[in-house]
Amino acid sequence: MFPVVPISPGQLLDVRPEDLLDGGLFRTCDTYRGGGGYDQFPRLAAAHGLGEGHHRQFVVQLYGCTLDCAYCYVTREGVWGAMTSLNSSMLVKAFNETNATVFHLMGGAPALYMPRWPELLARLEMEGRAEWVFHSDLILNEGRPYNLALLKAIANPRALYAVDIKGWSPDEYARNTRRPGDPFLMMENLRRLEAQGVPFYITFTGVSQVHQIRFWETYAKEFPETVSLRVAESFSIDILEYDAQPHVDDVPWGGKPTGVQ
Repeated sequence: MFPVVPISPGQLLDVRPEDLLDGGLFRTCDTYRGGGGYDQFPRLAAAHGLGEGHHRQFVVQLYGCTLDCAYCYVTREGVWGAMTSLNSSMLVKAFNETNATVFHLMGGAPALYMPRWPELLARLEMEGRAEWVFHSDLILNEGRPYNLALLKAIANPRALYAVDIKGWSPDEYARNTRRPGDPFLMMENLRRLEAQGVPFYITFTGVSQVHQIRFWETYAKEFPETVSLRVAESFSIDILEYDAQPHVDDVPWGGKPTGVQ
């Protein structure tokens, strides 16, 4: 089961009413309309052989996060709010009832629930629309090294993952996320993603140009064979002035996500 959190009241200040589904339990998103860097996804999906025109996303928000970003447009209430437990079949059925081609499982930190991704991918293969793309996010700092067998299981040819870099120095990471970073864990998880052939691209949020350069210098030493591709596909996510931002801290942060293995 996946613990799904509905769109928070703060988010409703930015989300168009016509994009809400099932009373706000889900939503759709046109990445071309949103901009801010998110509009890069259709180009990257096409470059990865997934076809053209993947700009319409079906969005599911999962409970819990290891970070507490002050700019998070999901807001704490969209991460730690009252959740509904849904299985993969229910989620795919809701996805199929939209005109979206991208199933975006987001958070919070959706990789906290990575053990359940293979089942969801299998359900999309069995019951999903003819053309679908599975998209989710990895922050490299979910608390433990990624399981190698699990990474191999999610390296699906219809999937494409965003690796979100929120800072590349202790001070920068803490400033952006209000939580301590673990650069050794983050680099180890990048090694594991590369080793298992997981299809991903890299984004930067609130990372200075100086620290981006330092990140790529480290990457070039670790992964000389793939660094050119990663650089070419990377981009920065703009920290936009969402109307939801004054509501980021409306509820307390924290709590262990239910059912994390």
